[in-house]
Amino acid sequence: MKPTLAFIGLGTLGTVVAERLLDTGFPLVVYNRTPNKTEALVARGATRASSPREAAAQSELVLSMVSDCAALEDIALSPEGVLAGLPAGGIHADMSTVSQRTTRQLEAHYRAAGRTFVHAPVLGSKIQARTGTLRIFVGGAPAARQRCRPVFEALGEQRWEWDEAERATAMKLGVNLILGSMMVALVEGLVFACAAGLEPATLLEVLRGSALDAHMYQRKGGTILERDFAPSFFLRHMRKDFELMLEAGAELGVPLPTIAAARELYVAAQARGYGEQDYSAVVRYLEELAGIEVRERASGKA
Repeated sequence: MKPTLAFIGLGTLGTVVAERLLDTGFPLVVYNRTPNKTEALVARGATRASSPREAAAQSELVLSMVSDCAALEDIALSPEGVLAGLPAGGIHADMSTVSQRTTRQLEAHYRAAGRTFVHAPVLGSKIQARTGTLRIFVGGAPAARQRCRPVFEALGEQRWEWDEAERATAMKLGVNLILGSMMVALVEGLVFACAAGLEPATLLEVLRGSALDAHMYQRKGGTILERDFAPSFFLRHMRKDFELMLEAGAELGVPLPTIAAARELYVAAQARGYGEQDYSAVVRYLEELAGIEVRERASGKA
């Protein structure tokens, strides 16, 4: 019989991960700060908890996926948090993108309380979560990682593991560093092509199959041309991740000049009202600056 899990944080990706766990037969207790987001999962058989503490008390393993460091620290360490309800020997495996400082501190807090914190951020979006093909970075004590393995096998096709939580955190930040840099390069290239009177679709065609190509360029380039900015990953979350990268870089003594510039671009795009759109919507801010809109056919200056 599969163990009862708790899942905390039913955002864009978290909801799909929770659905995948139900689909693969795990009994599930769910909590979300906005209770109505639990309704569809409860209708499918999940149990609703009134707090992270209550969710943890009913579960053998707690998973969470929340928006930022403050949210994770709150659901973990507040009086009604996970640590207050987690049984002796219990595990909290967080899948959020947060700072190395946060995961390092939480790992120490849980260890002192006789519990275990594991950090397991993921690479992938709703499609990969739905099909169980996420890539998962797992940092934590070996025995805890072993206990989490059946759950992670249901969610992901590949895992990379380390003995310290913050190593998994660092890998996730490194991956998102490359992802964010690629998006900035893509949108700058598309806006430049349009301003020069070129077909932006032709730019993607030239990249396709070349040494410069990436699946992300084709997929996100296509949605940009279609003017589809429905969020698979919020622009405001990418801005937050850039700030986490800069914090980690400062701690490690690693300069990140490209990320510093990209962070300013995303701050400006969020200030223009694009924070709740997909992170590719940064193109809309560049379009405003250039006075042109990227569409399937370039039409010169707007």
